[in-house]
Amino acid sequence: MMKHVLKTVLGLPFSLRQKRIARTRIPMTDSEFVHQIVKQGGDRDAASAVWRKLKEWGYEDGFTPQPADSLSSVFGIAEEELDEDLVLDILKELNVSVPNREVVGAFGVIDTPLQVAKFVAHCRRVASK
Repeated sequence: MMKHVLKTVLGLPFSLRQKRIARTRIPMTDSEFVHQIVKQGGDRDAASAVWRKLKEWGYEDGFTPQPADSLSSVFGIAEEELDEDLVLDILKELNVSVPNREVVGAFGVIDTPLQVAKFVAHCRRVASK
């Protein structure tokens, strides 16, 4: 009960932002989301995993993520949560090796679902070399 209240209070700015964004765009299905990400070079399995996790992370009922949504400003995902709760979880779920700091640094900042899926695709390529 307390956890739900805390999430509601802390998530209020993101809930309002998601509600405002939802009014200006057509909801996307999971298959459309995955297709758009794959078309732009992202990993298909990672795109599915990101969709699932963001649907759990959402604050506003009916809000659907899109590939270019900011994970920090639209979903309220802090950098530490992004690294540990999203990216590392997806790498583990997909059985993709966690890259070294050099690979991570060379990839750059990750703040969208598309970037997460592209990062996983990049990690798969690096691991296969």
